[in-house]
Amino acid sequence: MSVRFGTFDAESWWRPGDLAQLPSIGGGDPSVATMDELLAGFCAPGDLLITRRAVAPELLAGYGVDFDCLPLGAPLSGPVEQHLPPLDNQVPAPYAVLSPLPSLPSPEVVAQVNSKSWSNALVLDLGLPGAGRVVHSADELVAAVTDLDFRALVKDPYGVSGRSLLEISTPGVLRAVERVLRKQPDKRVELIVQQKFAKKHDFSGHLLLARDGSWEFLGLQQMTNKGFRHFGSSPAPSALIDAGWYADSLGDVVAALHDAGYWGPVGVDAMLLDDDSVVPVLEINARQSLGLLAHHLGQRGSLPAHLWQLELNIAAGKGIQDVLHALRGLLTTGDRPGAMVLNGTHLAAPGGRVYVAIFCPAGELTRWQHRLLAAVTAAGLTPRGMTDAA
Repeated sequence: MSVRFGTFDAESWWRPGDLAQLPSIGGGDPSVATMDELLAGFCAPGDLLITRRAVAPELLAGYGVDFDCLPLGAPLSGPVEQHLPPLDNQVPAPYAVLSPLPSLPSPEVVAQVNSKSWSNALVLDLGLPGAGRVVHSADELVAAVTDLDFRALVKDPYGVSGRSLLEISTPGVLRAVERVLRKQPDKRVELIVQQKFAKKHDFSGHLLLARDGSWEFLGLQQMTNKGFRHFGSSPAPSALIDAGWYADSLGDVVAALHDAGYWGPVGVDAMLLDDDSVVPVLEINARQSLGLLAHHLGQRGSLPAHLWQLELNIAAGKGIQDVLHALRGLLTTGDRPGAMVLNGTHLAAPGGRVYVAIFCPAGELTRWQHRLLAAVTAAGLTPRGMTDAA
C-alpha cells in the first residue's frame, strides 16, 4: 500500500532563500494549495491519500477506485510534509520529495537535480542542443539578452509552470528586470537566459528511475501551454517524434540523475521546433507531474486520457457539485468514453480551474471538449479563458 501526498509548489521550497527574485507576473495561485486532490488519480486500491483539506466525496467516488482519504483538516502553513502523521511501514509516494522519508532520495539531492541550473549544465556537458547561459549579475543578464538580440527567455532556476519565467523582447523590459535585480543588493543572482525558439510543439518524456539505476520509459505526452503555464496533456501522436529515438536520447540524462543520487519519477520537458529539429532536454522535473498523471490515467483501459483544464466563472453559492451535476451523463471512470472530474472541492466564486481527464480517441477530443463546455454553459456556469486542448 502506498501513502500519497504532496505539495504542488515544491519548487518554492527547494529554492534557496538568498536568491534574487524576478519581477512577479500575476502573483501566486491560491488553488495550488488544494491541487493535492489530483493525486487521487495515482491511487490504487487500498492506497491512502493524505490531503491538506477535505475532498468532496462525490469527487472521490468518480475515480472508481477504492482507497482511503485522510484530510489533515485545520489550515496548515508550509509543505504538507511537515504535518504528516506517522507513516509506520507504509510506502511514501509524494508528489515531490521535500523532507527525509524512508526509501526516498534525500531532499537535498532532489532539490539539486530539479534546478534548471543543474539541468542546463548537464545539457552543456552532453553537448545537446538548446542550452542556455547561467548569469550571476544584472550586468551578465544584460549582456546575455543583448547577445540574443532580445529573443530571450529568462528563467528562475526553481520557477515552475510559467511562474518566474519572463520573455525579454525589448530594451524596456530588460531595463525593468535589471532595475528589480539591482534593488536586491543583498541577494545572489542566478538566472538562466535561453534563446526563445521557434517551436512547433511542446512535449515531455516520462520515465521511472529505480534505485539501482535501471529505468523504464513510460511514454511521451504532448503538452498545451497557456502562455508559459501548463494547460493540458495528451499522448503524443506517433507522427510527432520517434519515441524510441527520444527514449534512447535520455540514457545519459538518466545516468546523471542516478549518479547524483536520485531515483523516482522523472519528466523531461522537450520541444519540437519549426524546422522539425528537437531540443530533447529543456528542463528536468525529478518528481511526479501532470503529464505523468495523464499517462497513468490512460493506463486504466483501452482509451487514451487527455488532461484538460476547464476554467469557469462561478456564481456565489455554487461549486463543484454544480459542475458534476452539469456533466451528469458524460462522466466515466475510464472504462468508456467520457470525462472524469479530478479536482475542485474548493471551487467557489468568482471561479477557478477544474482539471478534467477526457477518455477518448485523439480524433474525438475536440468534440468531447465542446460537449463538456455546452453542458456547463447550459447549467449556468460560464467558461472562461482558453478552451482548446492539445
